[in-house]
Amino acid sequence: MMNKDEQVFCLKRADIEPKFGGSLPQGAFAGLELESILALPHYFLPRPVAEHDPDYKQIIPYQLFCYHDRFFVYQRGGGVGEGRLAGRLSVGIGGHINTGDAERSRLTGKAYHEALFREREEELISTDAVATLFLGWINDDSDPVGQVHLGAVHLCEVADMSAIHIREQGEDIHERGWWSAEEILAQGERFEKWSILAVKLAINHGG
Repeated sequence: MMNKDEQVFCLKRADIEPKFGGSLPQGAFAGLELESILALPHYFLPRPVAEHDPDYKQIIPYQLFCYHDRFFVYQRGGGVGEGRLAGRLSVGIGGHINTGDAERSRLTGKAYHEALFREREEELISTDAVATLFLGWINDDSDPVGQVHLGAVHLCEVADMSAIHIREQGEDIHERGWWSAEEILAQGERFEKWSILAVKLAINHGG
């Protein structure tokens, strides 16, 4: 469930939009480096406020785990922090950045990546080295969830599928195996929107 006392990292939409040439693109897109976004003015808002104010975007590190051409898929249960996504399949391990991740109220690049690794450790057991590559961004203003979030997509390549597992005491999510991009896109209606956009971003990156 949502922690009402949590202060989450946000940027003003009005500050982000000029970086993208005037308005935020819709869908998945590359081309703007993570550091340029992290350099914008920071805000830490109470999560119940941020979840309903589209003037702000919560920046969400969103990690895809892949083994060659297959992606790690899981399903969200009814007890996930974002109840609006319950029951959906997903390829992305993501989470909010909060005040505990910041350094003196600033989110440096180092602190951002520490938050990314923290989220990974909270949700997954990983016994393998993971190579992480920043791919680009996800924005989808077509629904209330997307209107208040901006996803930073990271592709994490693993050398052994058996090295990645859901952490039992973590959030209410359940493994559904390793799927090809074709299998994911063919069942797109079962997945959260961000997953489909992120997989397409990964396909485009791979050429």
